[in-house]
Amino acid sequence: MEIQEKLQKIGVNPGKGQNFLISEHIAKALVETGEIDRHKTLEIGPGTGNITEKLSEKTEDLLLVERNGNLAQYIRNEFPDAEVLKQDFLEIDLEEHQIERVVSNIPFEISSDIIEKLGKAQVQSALIVQDELADKIVAEPSDKNYGYSTVKAQYYFVPVKLRTINSRHFYPKPEVNAAILKLYPNKDRHPVKDEEKFFKLVKALFTHKRKKLRNSFVDTRHILNYEKSEAKEIRDKLPHSEERVINLGIKQLAEIAEYLEERQ
Repeated sequence: MEIQEKLQKIGVNPGKGQNFLISEHIAKALVETGEIDRHKTLEIGPGTGNITEKLSEKTEDLLLVERNGNLAQYIRNEFPDAEVLKQDFLEIDLEEHQIERVVSNIPFEISSDIIEKLGKAQVQSALIVQDELADKIVAEPSDKNYGYSTVKAQYYFVPVKLRTINSRHFYPKPEVNAAILKLYPNKDRHPVKDEEKFFKLVKALFTHKRKKLRNSFVDTRHILNYEKSEAKEIRDKLPHSEERVINLGIKQLAEIAEYLEERQ
């Protein structure tokens, strides 16, 4: 049965951001990337079950989270041995469900929110994301794609972009290509004491990422709650003050955050 016919039968009219994977070999590749060996595995938005079918061959401990009521009921019928929740993934408590792996074709529009949630929970994941986002997540310092989203993802994970997926492998066909992204938990290796303050600093500095740190710091002082005179006093004392923000790795950014923390 064609995907269009199947969705019509289920009673689903794909909305914005709903792009169903229709390639069997891509679904198989994604699941192999997930390194599932009887692990408690979660799939976000199983849709019509193309990926789910491959997951069910790897583990009997499967949690499927689908917020569309018609799709959730369809998946319950198709995969009676799996646990199905009709819920928004961003509201799920991953620790409560003891999730060990996440393997999913995730909605492009909320990819960053999903990756952040997975990062906080430190769950090894294999995801299909927008190709452009994958490039940002794996970028190195000084790369044009390197930015706040890069630092955030690489703080939580060691990310690996495995392959680009042509948009023709989805229905409806999105305007952009996708990619398979592997995320290995990585948070414990970073010397960051206060994550909230760290990310606030990084987000502020990267609004002027091509400027030298000393200049970016002064220009974003209002975000960081510094008076202009105080920011000017601090700027030349900052570690790496003459480096451009785009060239700073997580270790260097953590050193800047630590310096500011010690001043308070």
